Amino acid sequence: MKINVDYLKRFVGLDLDDGALKELLAGLGLETAETLRIGGETVLDIETTPNRPDWLSHYGIAREIAARDPRLRFAPMDLSAVDLPVGAGVPQGDAAARPAANFAIHIDDPADCRRYSGCIVRDLKVKESPPEVQQLLVSLGLRPISDIVDVSNLVMMTCGQPLHIFDLEQLQGGEVRVRRARRGETLRLLDERDVALDEGHLLIADASRPLALAGIMGGLASGIGPATRHIFIESACFDPVVIRRGAHALGLKTDASYRFERGMDAEATLPALKMALLLLSRSQGRALKPSYFQDVYPRPQVRPAIRLDKGFPRQLTGMDVPEDAAAAILQRLGFTLRDGGGHWLVEPPSHRVDAETREDLVEEIARVHGYGHLKGEMPLAANPQLRVDGERGAVQRLKWQLADAGFNEVINYVFQSPEENGMTEPQGSLLALKNPLGRDLSVMKNSLLAGLLKNTAANANQGVERVALFEIGRVFQRRGEQVLEERRLAASVHGRQQKKDWRLPEEEFDFPWLQAQLAALGRRLRLELAFRGEAHPAFAGGCSFRVEAGGRACGWCGEITPEFRAACKLERPVFACELDLEALLACRGENRFRAWNRFPAARRDFTFLMAKSRRYEELRAAIESLRPAVLESFELTDVFQGPSVPEDKVSFSMGFTYRAPERTLTGDEVNGIHAGFTGRLAATLGLIQR
Repeated sequence: MKINVDYLKRFVGLDLDDGALKELLAGLGLETAETLRIGGETVLDIETTPNRPDWLSHYGIAREIAARDPRLRFAPMDLSAVDLPVGAGVPQGDAAARPAANFAIHIDDPADCRRYSGCIVRDLKVKESPPEVQQLLVSLGLRPISDIVDVSNLVMMTCGQPLHIFDLEQLQGGEVRVRRARRGETLRLLDERDVALDEGHLLIADASRPLALAGIMGGLASGIGPATRHIFIESACFDPVVIRRGAHALGLKTDASYRFERGMDAEATLPALKMALLLLSRSQGRALKPSYFQDVYPRPQVRPAIRLDKGFPRQLTGMDVPEDAAAAILQRLGFTLRDGGGHWLVEPPSHRVDAETREDLVEEIARVHGYGHLKGEMPLAANPQLRVDGERGAVQRLKWQLADAGFNEVINYVFQSPEENGMTEPQGSLLALKNPLGRDLSVMKNSLLAGLLKNTAANANQGVERVALFEIGRVFQRRGEQVLEERRLAASVHGRQQKKDWRLPEEEFDFPWLQAQLAALGRRLRLELAFRGEAHPAFAGGCSFRVEAGGRACGWCGEITPEFRAACKLERPVFACELDLEALLACRGENRFRAWNRFPAARRDFTFLMAKSRRYEELRAAIESLRPAVLESFELTDVFQGPSVPEDKVSFSMGFTYRAPERTLTGDEVNGIHAGFTGRLAATLGLIQR
């Protein structure tokens, strides 16, 4: 909204330089986007919010400034000398120019047009506006056309009410009607564009044809031209939703539609008409009296009073605003107050279409009183219904863990094709959609793996060498007549373990790498995950494992089958997992504080041969069952097979860390504990120490 500072000062007697004025406006919530100098005058381009259509005028800004400073007074134009005759007048002037003996305004649907005021003014001469009016309009970004058209624009920029002026001699049938368009109707607009209309567009029409798009733009045929002698002035309040939809459908955006879309003041139509008559009288050099006037207001607005307890502003904001100061602020903004003892009954002015609740009133008090009075203190509040969502925090920690390991999160649709469902579950468990978007999205997914593999293929086909992805989503299955919904976490890796770097060896992703990441996820939840070899349709037979936590199955992991990879057009191995998130979270341990052990640790290594037929899980389980109390941790450091190792054996190297919680262990103690522990371990599993 462009504001001419000199014109603004006509309505509020402020004496501020431009910098002080912008600071004052900023305190009221009106930021200045740009300061312009046009024709030697200062123009402020002010940013307004959609809920404040009253700010789209010089009156609205002047009213705000006057409310901020009690010494200032809002002084609108004096319209007391302008008289609007009540009822339908008889047209005067040249009989040949009369449109009809009578004239009338009709509104087909009051929901489309809340109020329509109009008058006829006769015997005018179209000429240029005075130079000062032309300069003012140019400064506001408008093009001067003629004194009649310029008056409508000046009224809109002054009080915010858009007007439209018709050439009376182009109106047929002696009527103006507000109605919806009929399918097939067309209209040539003032910008010479032809538009096709339908029932969604609101029109101003005469007895036989459309004249204008209501609240948007007038028609060319009824527009003001050099030969215009008699005019009909329209001042109306249209439904903002209808105007918004109509303007959007036609791709039109005008100064009038910009205001009507935000909701206009139904009480402003008559003052705007009077202002137009006053300004026309000045430009024509004589007093003008309408020969016809009609105000159609089928449903006068009645806004209920808002109850505002006198202590509520302080309760809501913490600002100490005296009661008389709060009341004075609302009154300066145009609100009417009735004192009810401990409360006020507040009636909003008609131009404040946004004020509906007591919180709105408190916002006005705080805004005008000054946000600088807000205290920088945390409010004291208690919420007995507050519940800490531990599950949400646990899921977030899992996401952080995977992101730290280099995984990227993806989000896919919950639909996929029947063939993709069949990769992980039997076809009989399909949960089909009744109205699918297409065959590729025709069933509810029963696994997250197919989506991850498609994401992997999309990246790999673009030359991405390292693809590590994860997704947390829901899957659906049918068990008899019951539909089950589960929340799962799935992850997959493909390609290199790290981006290509000449300083590092090129290592491909493998299952041990993924298994290590899953173990880290388990530790994040204070769980020890176990991996049991078991067949699954999505994973290759030699690398398919059931994941368990606390003895409870919670998912699967392994290498994706060649058939599954081929269906997604992937040639290199893909290692993936899919976990039942709810089962995993149900097993998680509690957060417990453990003090840091200040005593030194001692490490001992153990290298041994183990039968190929045994799995690492057996070794880990045996260590857990036999571990001494001072064994703090253990890790697998090396696996070797070669000519020096028997064909049926595998060489393992492990590191064991010992630490006592209350004292320092001596070297001899550690050696004795380590020897006894590894001896029992070797006897249990048939290990051969090297």
